[in-house]
Formats: sequence, structure tokens, C-alpha cells
Amino acid sequence: MASEPSLDITPTAATAGPRERMIFHAADLIGRDGVAATSIGDVITASSAPRGSIYHHFPGGKTELMTEAVRYAGEVISNRIGSQRSATPAEAVADIGQIWRRMLVNSDYQFGCPVLAGGLARRSEPEVADEAEQVFTRWCRLISSRLIVEGVDAYRADSLANLIVASIEGAVGLCQTWRSVEPLDRVIGELQRLCETAVH
Repeated sequence: MASEPSLDITPTAATAGPRERMIFHAADLIGRDGVAATSIGDVITASSAPRGSIYHHFPGGKTELMTEAVRYAGEVISNRIGSQRSATPAEAVADIGQIWRRMLVNSDYQFGCPVLAGGLARRSEPEVADEAEQVFTRWCRLISSRLIVEGVDAYRADSLANLIVASIEGAVGLCQTWRSVEPLDRVIGELQRLCETAVH
């Protein structure tokens, strides 16, 4: 029996059509097991999709499915970074921290970042890694843009955005290793203070 998904998504996504369900569950499995260890059979089982539908929806096979899954996982965070409900960069960082805190706790620290997992698969799945690279670039640009709007110099904003993404990704790995959200909470707190200092 498949485990409950961990990826933080809108409720309607889980009840979408077979293609969307396969992408969603592939992202969840990549976050848990990595790209190499996630098979098409695993995705079919988790999504309850008809076995013959995989190549209908993804004629490029596993590579296409994994690429779409990494893109989808990236959009989950991109939408939060770009959301107007986070009024300041510090609040946007806190919002991202809450997403990761929930996913880590709900998965008993088994779920990591599907985008990072995709990036680490470059040797076996270069197209998936290319998509992960684009996602990370997009996250950095979105964060940098928010900092620039708040008056931060463009060069400093780019550096801070890189630091924010790298720090949160590293914190998620530490949380999984230590089975505690403390590393994430500490990193988010420091990043918030850094953002607040940068914009004043």
C-alpha cells in the first residue's frame, strides 16, 4: 500500500486526472527515494493510474515523467514565493519554512526536496537535472526580485537569494538526518533577520 503523499499542494491537484496524479505522485516519490530509485511501476501504484496510460501521457517515458514531476514540485514553492500574501521577503521566507516544516513532520522526515533530488540525478537523467537547474534559478530570481522591490541592491539581492535557497535546502537535509525541525527553524530565523536587516 502506498504511503500518504507529503508534497504540499492545493487540494484539487490530488483529485485531478491520471496525468496530473502521476506527476504529483512522481514528485512525492522522488522527494522520498530520489530519481534513480523511483520506477514507473512505483508511480502507477501510488497514483492508481492504468498501467497502459503511462506512455500515453508521457511518450518520453520515465525521463519525461521525472522532468514534469520536478517542474511541478518547483511550481509549488515558486507560487508561494510569488504570492502577494507574503508582504515582505522575511515573511516569504517564513512561509516557505512553514511549508517545509509541515512536509518534514508529516512524512516523519522521509520527504526531502524533489528538485534537489532531480539535480543530483545528472549522470543518469541529465534532462531531469536541467529542469532542476531551471527551477533553482527561478526560485533565486523570484526571491531576488522581492528583495529589489524592498530597496536591496541588485547584486546583494542575488547573493541573498542564493544564500536563502542554499540554506533552506541544506536545512531540510539536516532535518532528515537529525529527525528534528530544529535546523530548519534556526535557519529560517537567521534568514528572516538577514532579510529584515537588508531592507532597512
